[in-house]
Amino acid sequence: MFLQECEVHQSALDERGGLTPKPFSLWEETRAYRINLTLKEVSDWGDANLVKFNAAKTQSCLFSAKKSPFTLAPTFRGVSVPISDHIELLGVNISSNLNFGKCIESKAKVAAKKLGILNKVRRYFTPGQRLALYQAQVRTCMEYCSHLWGGSAKYQLEALDSVDRRARRIIGDNSLTQAKLHSLQHRRNVACLSVFYRIYFDKLLSAVAHKIASPGFGGIVFSVTNAE
Repeated sequence: MFLQECEVHQSALDERGGLTPKPFSLWEETRAYRINLTLKEVSDWGDANLVKFNAAKTQSCLFSAKKSPFTLAPTFRGVSVPISDHIELLGVNISSNLNFGKCIESKAKVAAKKLGILNKVRRYFTPGQRLALYQAQVRTCMEYCSHLWGGSAKYQLEALDSVDRRARRIIGDNSLTQAKLHSLQHRRNVACLSVFYRIYFDKLLSAVAHKIASPGFGGIVFSVTNAE
């Protein structure tokens, strides 16, 4: 769930008739109050539709250009939800500064371990079978949600490219890999174009498309988990 509010610069007239900004603490309290109202609506919707949320597993992360920390913690079903510097969603670690370096590094480590297992048993399989195993067990790990982090710095993506180069050597058939194995960059481009196509032709929810197109980026992301 993504809660976004375009920041409005609030000001008040002082005794001299000038404009003085309201304190940041007031902005925090206003934002926290609105967030709590929205979370209460989510909770009420769950009660009305027999959906039980696990408030203890709820996560929150602030995405904002403000350098001052957001000290107030929203509450969901009576449980305080502190603001953290990252959020874990479906296996993807998203940091508050939208730097996916740690996420990519984690993917590269998992992929390298899987590839190491394939390397140990390579003698039992043909190049075609090794290619199929690599695509099914290793490549899927390195391509998961690539449309989110595909635009990261080249030095961060190099960790994944290094695993891919090693896999090509393990497969041991250049003509086969050149014919049936696209580069990771190509796959990332395809994933991004696929998402862009669905957004452009309104295949995604209109609300999500509106959030992505909004010029005033800044909001809080909540991950609300069902009790199951």
